[in-house]
This record gives sequence, structure tokens and C-alpha cells, in this order.
Amino acid sequence: MPDHELSPEERELNMALNMVAKDRPAVDPKVWTSERTALVRAAAQDPIVIYILVNPAIKKAMCREAGMDRSWLSKVRPWWGHDEHFHIRIACPASSPQCKPQRPPSSGDGCGRELDSWLKESLVHPSASGANAKQNIPLTAMPKECRAVVMAP
Repeated sequence: MPDHELSPEERELNMALNMVAKDRPAVDPKVWTSERTALVRAAAQDPIVIYILVNPAIKKAMCREAGMDRSWLSKVRPWWGHDEHFHIRIACPASSPQCKPQRPPSSGDGCGRELDSWLKESLVHPSASGANAKQNIPLTAMPKECRAVVMAP
């Protein structure tokens, strides 16, 4: 635990632990543990969870560690920029008519050719101006409900 109450900047920037090895496309064995796989598995097994975004190297590690019950892996999707965190997409609540449901994950564990396509050299070590360069969404393009969350103190 930190020795003080963290500022918003500290919470957002300083506490994250990079799980991906510097040379990619694998997890860093010094920080990756089976408990991390268990955490994501528990989240994926919750019926309200539609999908979870993780770095492709993390998905690769989970595929290796999954064991016999691989059903939960279909909800774990590779996506760049998730080296030290993951995002969870939950089902739209009935009380939120503006919420747009996501397409459910495809069947299967997503560990074969689908994952291999994320681990190509050109994607693992992209150029700054390449096809997978980060695209920021301007606030003006977000729905007002999303802008309110982004602008909240």
C-alpha cells in the first residue's frame, strides 16, 4: 500500500506494472503470475462480462495456462496498449437505452490463428505511422455521457 493518498495523476500513471517483456511478444516472467490469469478468468466467467481486452502477449500466456476449461478464453480478446491493465466490457443495463450492445465473442478460445495474427512482427514492433498507430478519439466525437465521465474530477 502507498504511504499516502494518491493523486489522480499518481493513480493513473505510477501504479501500473508492465506485464509484457521488453522484446515482446511474451509476458515478463518476473511479473506475470498464475494469479493474474486466475483474476481475468474469474472476471470472464461472470455472465455480465461481454469481453476483456488484454495485450496479445498476455492472451498468449493465458492460452498456455488455461488448462482444460477454456470456455472463458473466448471473452479475452487481444488489443494493443493493454500491457499493464485490462478493460472489461459489461452488458448494457436495461436502464441505459443509449448503451449499444457489443457483438458477443466468437466461439472457441481465440488461441489459434486468431491470436497468431496479432503476434506478427509488423504488429508486435509497429512503426509510429503504421496502420496500427494509436488513434485518439477527440472529446467532441464522444457521446455526452462519455464526455461527462472523461471530464469528471
